Amino acid sequence: MKHSKIIEISGYRKKIDKKKEGDRLNDGKKGRVYSRGGKLWVDFYYLGERVREPSGLEDTPPSRIIIRKQLDLVMAEIVNGVFEFAKRFPNSKRKDYFSMLEGRILRKEPEDILFKDYVDRWWEEMEPGMSESQIRDYTTILKTHHMPYFSKMRFSEICSKLRMKKYVAHLKGKKTPLGKPLSAKRIRNVMIPLRVIVRDAMEEYEWRDLIDPFSGLKLPKVRKKRIHPFTVEEWAVLKGHLPVWLQPYFEFAVQTGLRPSEQVALKWAAVDAGFIYIELSRVRNREKTDLKTPESNRRIEIRPSMRKILEVQRRQTVHFQSEYVFVNTKGLPCVQDTLRGHWVKAMEKSGLPFRRMYETRHTFASWALSKGEAPEWVARILGHVSTAMVFNTYSRYIPNMTRRDGSVLEEMFSGDINKKGSPE
Repeated sequence: MKHSKIIEISGYRKKIDKKKEGDRLNDGKKGRVYSRGGKLWVDFYYLGERVREPSGLEDTPPSRIIIRKQLDLVMAEIVNGVFEFAKRFPNSKRKDYFSMLEGRILRKEPEDILFKDYVDRWWEEMEPGMSESQIRDYTTILKTHHMPYFSKMRFSEICSKLRMKKYVAHLKGKKTPLGKPLSAKRIRNVMIPLRVIVRDAMEEYEWRDLIDPFSGLKLPKVRKKRIHPFTVEEWAVLKGHLPVWLQPYFEFAVQTGLRPSEQVALKWAAVDAGFIYIELSRVRNREKTDLKTPESNRRIEIRPSMRKILEVQRRQTVHFQSEYVFVNTKGLPCVQDTLRGHWVKAMEKSGLPFRRMYETRHTFASWALSKGEAPEWVARILGHVSTAMVFNTYSRYIPNMTRRDGSVLEEMFSGDINKKGSPE
């Protein structure tokens, strides 16, 4: 009988041994650890679905032991009903799907969410509850500033104090369409929507371990602008250089102290026999019902001099049949930018030191206070929350506040006290 010759094939024994080693690793256990492309994977069933997920580790003997122990823990959690797929496999593409099967609301981590993706959903939910001016402001700020900078960043990168410091520095380096740096006030306004969005995300996903990136953030300080009200003589000079058509507008501004945005929005329907009602404003030629503060929604008694201006304006514009009190020569509502252009030209022709158009408001307040009108009345006409701003801004125009150097008190304690009588 002939005997067959056994031929040794190179590597055959190694393959057999490796297979046996794999069998020993998974022998008698639930789920399977296997090698694929030099990496270790796990394979098991959960909620009737087959799960295959990479471990991220190289296929080495120590790694096999580690992954097998981890898979044993997963299988034990499944048996005991405490397994959470997203917790054990946070980078899996199927974590949303299994979280849905588990009936859980998936808790997303900061590194899971792109700024753009969150803002798209946030805007869809929040926009219906916003005022027209908020929609306009948020849209402009997001499009111009936040989206170009943050859209591809994840919240794990955004939610850091260093990132916010860098972003503020970025805003300081930006230019307006006119080539000027962004003002401190503009930078502060730009940061408002970002703060709202980031904090909403932190609250929605309960990122309690994150540090608030806005806490302690230093923003540029807004410098208080000095006011330069007109004297009566200066105003008479300037008025002579304003277009005749616009003289009632600016006379009314000085008589009432209205903000330009409030005055261009004033309608005849808001004028009755005794009062004008400030209920609207108009910014960038768009009307809005939410004024600067709740106190801005107010009524102002019509004095005889005011009524005279309104009568002139009515006769001048009646043929347009416009609902607005102040219109241009075509019968359209006045626009602040156009008014400002006429104002600048008149200032140049007058030879007076330049003032902003907003100085009409300060002129009203300073004239009223210098003539002894009560600060409370002035604050109410201006639409301020309290008299604090009136005192802080116009104190030098209040007669009984022009001497704050102790001289009156000194007279009481000086030798003149005997002449003027002692205090009661």
